Amino acid sequence: MIVQYDESILSYVASIREYFGLSSSFAPNRELSKRIREEKPKRIYLILIDAMGANLIKRKLSSEAFLNRNMMTDTSTVFPPTTTAATTAIRNGKAPNENGWIGWSQYLREVDDIVIPFLSRSYYSDKEYEGDIFQKYVPVTATDEELQKMGIPARTLNPSFDPDGCESLDEMCERLKKYSYEADYRYIYAYWDKYDSMMHKYGPSSKVCDLYLSDINHLLEELSEEVAEGTMLVITADHGQIDTRRSYDLYGSRFQKYFTRRPSVEPRAMSFCIREDLREEFEREFKKEFENDYLLLNYEQVEQLKIFGTNEDHPRMKEFVGDYLAIAKSDLSFRYSEYDLVEFKGEHAGMCDDEMQIPVIVYMKKK
Repeated sequence: MIVQYDESILSYVASIREYFGLSSSFAPNRELSKRIREEKPKRIYLILIDAMGANLIKRKLSSEAFLNRNMMTDTSTVFPPTTTAATTAIRNGKAPNENGWIGWSQYLREVDDIVIPFLSRSYYSDKEYEGDIFQKYVPVTATDEELQKMGIPARTLNPSFDPDGCESLDEMCERLKKYSYEADYRYIYAYWDKYDSMMHKYGPSSKVCDLYLSDINHLLEELSEEVAEGTMLVITADHGQIDTRRSYDLYGSRFQKYFTRRPSVEPRAMSFCIREDLREEFEREFKKEFENDYLLLNYEQVEQLKIFGTNEDHPRMKEFVGDYLAIAKSDLSFRYSEYDLVEFKGEHAGMCDDEMQIPVIVYMKKK
């Protein structure tokens, strides 16, 4: 599915930003803006549960579950439906094409390497870079940072990969509850990643992931009951997941001869840089092999379709997207196993509905 960005999660983010006097790339969502105006929250906590797609909530939990009862709507995330692109967009209200943060691995010419933006290291080797290498060359500013500059108390709350992060979702909820009574934060962005990690390992259809989603529902319902009056919880996700039952390893395959550098971005939204003299042949052979599984677009088609966003492109988008973008539309996922990369049972970043649709869950604590 092609994202309608004016109706995507970015319109809901725009409503939150509007409440704090911040501008956005997209118009605020009328329904959420109306609720915020009428309910006048003292503080807004935007809680993002990685990979908690709307379809998973609807299928796995009862209609009476807290997350279903309070789901205002489901909406599309950004493209690609993956953590790097979506959390960055949700954190600052701009589409991936504006930010330049589009996938787990991206080519960065300053180091002539495909790097992992979130980890500041090479994707295809163990090489590490000093500091926040991608942020250094492709800077983004989050909503909480903008609010801090305006003198409005705000913060981000992460898992334990952050020095001040949380060891569990239970701890995160306890801290959010405590902040609602004792701290003066008017806005908190809280991100939790374990559900995504579990589905990558076991697959979204697994019982262990079903049980964890029930735990998430329970902990968030408890939080809603225990936070201070005047707290609005807006709960969403960056993407969903699907079971990936098939894979194709491009490393050493007949397609490798076409590449001028290793593939990047995502296994299900893969960027290819192709020898100019072999592009017609590559297109023909790729479509013959993968017509039912991947949509292949050249860069001009990516631009025309506004895949990554409808506003003005970041000046480095061509560098990041490459010559072609292959977008998964089935349960097949590409691999490039030169360095024995892990093969996941659950994946995302393609164009399937389960990957793209995310919830907008809103709860206001009143007297």
